[in-house]
Amino acid sequence: MPNRCTRTPPTTPATRWPLLFGLLLVVALGSGCRREPAAIEGAPAEPVEAVQALAGALREGDLVRYARLSVPPAMYAEQQQLWRQSLLSAAPVDPVEAERWRGLMAALTAPDAEAALWARVEPRLQDLEQQVGPSWEVAVGMMTGFAAAAIAAHPALSEAEKAHARSLVEAISAWAGDQARLTDPARAQAAIAVAVRTARALQLPELEGLRKLELEAALAKGSVALEGFKALAAAYGIDLDAALAQVEAEVIALEGDHATLRVRYPLLGQVVEFEQPMVRIDGGWYRAEAVESHRRAMAAEAAAAAAPAAATP
Repeated sequence: MPNRCTRTPPTTPATRWPLLFGLLLVVALGSGCRREPAAIEGAPAEPVEAVQALAGALREGDLVRYARLSVPPAMYAEQQQLWRQSLLSAAPVDPVEAERWRGLMAALTAPDAEAALWARVEPRLQDLEQQVGPSWEVAVGMMTGFAAAAIAAHPALSEAEKAHARSLVEAISAWAGDQARLTDPARAQAAIAVAVRTARALQLPELEGLRKLELEAALAKGSVALEGFKALAAAYGIDLDAALAQVEAEVIALEGDHATLRVRYPLLGQVVEFEQPMVRIDGGWYRAEAVESHRRAMAAEAAAAAAPAAATP
């Protein structure tokens, strides 16, 4: 039975696809001013349009819109409430994690951050280039194997999400086989500039501040990080926005309110392909994984709320 006094704010189902697409939203990297998301009442009435709308939200770097398109309005309102309850019952921030975050943000937002970080990174790049050499492909192969094993063992991912993640790993590992792409000094300097710019845009010097954000405020910060991740990828020659702009979807199975779509997009000279289950609710089409994950979260919340009453003599 979950401990209601020590839970941390959950990762919402709506955030998983972009996480997979980038193989991380965790690193805070990117820029800017964001426009207010338009009001959304439900998802498109056709499954292909729904998938394209989700891709469009990611291309625009708008995780609030993405979250709203992932589940019906009533479920999204419940997600906001679940998040709020989790904030109230969350355990205190771990002091070690808080200090690590504080140090990272201080380093990234210092007045001379870019120069200081480059002074630390440059010799490491040189060492990496000299030490790895012919072993680079072996190292990439090992990392690819580790990633594939982690995806296969991940309990929170559906089969469709695992297939998508595997396709991403294959495309990225093929690209990473060229050592020069990752040890190029000019690209590393550009990446540092992105990291510094994004950390300043996030305006989160303390981890406690991040842990206090309401759901949409947290998603807005995530949007800054997502845009930064895309800028980081661009520094290494990976155009994620171009990939998202070319997302194609086709219905390969349709039965009542359930559909399966084949989704494709180009990435690093390859075609990433996976199947996406969708479900129709109140006339709109939504990702089946997001809907099911939300239902499980609501059931767990109900069970946790009923536990104290059941334990009372």
